[in-house]
Amino acid sequence: MKLEKELKLKNRSMDINHEALLSVVLTASTLQKLAERFFTKYGVTDTQFNILMTLHDFGAEGLTQQELSEKLVVHKSNVTGLVDRLEKLGYVKRQVNAEDRRCNHIVLTPKGSKLIGKAEAPYFLEVDRIMNSLSDGEKKTLISSTGKLRQTINQRA
Repeated sequence: MKLEKELKLKNRSMDINHEALLSVVLTASTLQKLAERFFTKYGVTDTQFNILMTLHDFGAEGLTQQELSEKLVVHKSNVTGLVDRLEKLGYVKRQVNAEDRRCNHIVLTPKGSKLIGKAEAPYFLEVDRIMNSLSDGEKKTLISSTGKLRQTINQRA
């Protein structure tokens, strides 16, 4: 569908740069709404699920909040609140780091592992459902193009 129709614009022609940027923004917003609907049935947000999946990948040793923030590309102060909420829900716990008592390692609890076990397969089925609308070549172009955009944005930040 043409972007003008999706956004219900009145006979306004956009230059290609503006249209491409709006297309990326609209797609991100649409994906965000889909993620919110999907993860609601599991009682977490997409960001919380991302944290749980990341911790799952690192196993019993877990990660410090600093390491977690680097892997999630969010500020450490945001991770604190996210971990607080996940800890309150019983999905993660903080373990004192024996080598440096100033920092904790965040690890999944059995309840967090159970949630991953329940949600992981449906999540990847949904990812496949969405992404299989593109050919492998289109996916590679999308990855490359969005990577270039992030690089340009990060150079100006």
